Amino acid sequence: MVSDLLGTRLFTAAVTPMRRDESVDHGALATMLDTDIRRGVEGLYICGSSGEGVLLSEAERIAVAETAVTAAAGRVPVVSHVGAMSTGEAVRIAAAAKDAGVAAISMIPPLYYGYSTADVVRHLRTVIDAVELPFILYNIPQFTGRDISEGGFDELLALPQVIGVKHTSRNLYGAERILRRYPHLTLINGFDEFYLPALSVGARGAIGTTVSLQIELFLSLRRRFDAGDLAGARAVQVRINDTVEGMVEVGVFGAAKSLGGTLSVPLGACRSPLPALDDDGRARLDAVFARLQESIAITAEEDARDVS
Repeated sequence: MVSDLLGTRLFTAAVTPMRRDESVDHGALATMLDTDIRRGVEGLYICGSSGEGVLLSEAERIAVAETAVTAAAGRVPVVSHVGAMSTGEAVRIAAAAKDAGVAAISMIPPLYYGYSTADVVRHLRTVIDAVELPFILYNIPQFTGRDISEGGFDELLALPQVIGVKHTSRNLYGAERILRRYPHLTLINGFDEFYLPALSVGARGAIGTTVSLQIELFLSLRRRFDAGDLAGARAVQVRINDTVEGMVEVGVFGAAKSLGGTLSVPLGACRSPLPALDDDGRARLDAVFARLQESIAITAEEDARDVS
């Protein structure tokens, strides 16, 4: 069951479409997610960093989960990030996400205050125990100031409900050590630009901001890696990174909404205080999108030759 849920799946770290007044646009959200699935995305991860989860209210996050499950319609699993500043809020969001029909929940450690590791473990354990759902621990130390791979989380990682770690960190040594200690866990890559290196240390699936934008490239890289074609996989990783680099230069979250809108429906801007794209940023993204389309075409031609 666990392997069916995660396995080698490529999850989009879905953005949350916004109207001009910064309210959530559920119609655009449903259309975007349906488009992602039709294009080959194998799972939906909602209300994470890309989805501006910590900028949404409790009610908004619950409503996003409901819309996502309805849009997925059983075709792919939905994982809801439920991390919150207080334990009670996280429990309520997790319980509502379960009622909505999500396949699993995920959480970052709590933010802002100088919590001890014991405090963080107690916070996460309370949510895990309160909601009987598979749980994915979200390791993103550049945002939380805490690297789960450095130790202190053994109590959580050994729990049967904990099925994987979303590792959004450049510390691949730490990722390998997690798998060394807990080989039953699924390591999920969280940095798109590290997909191939993460596979090399034992990661399986991926949850990423650009997965839905260039799903063809991620699928090709996975196939090449599985076939032992490391040179080919590296060539595709370079193309993935070209897109990532272009998006980071103008602001990755705003860029994800802008580029995603070219594939489905307009997705709006990010919620303040995340910055909006300026005219220069939008112009630069036009070049990023053109280069991405070229990369997809080149990769498809290479894949066709390999098959023939």
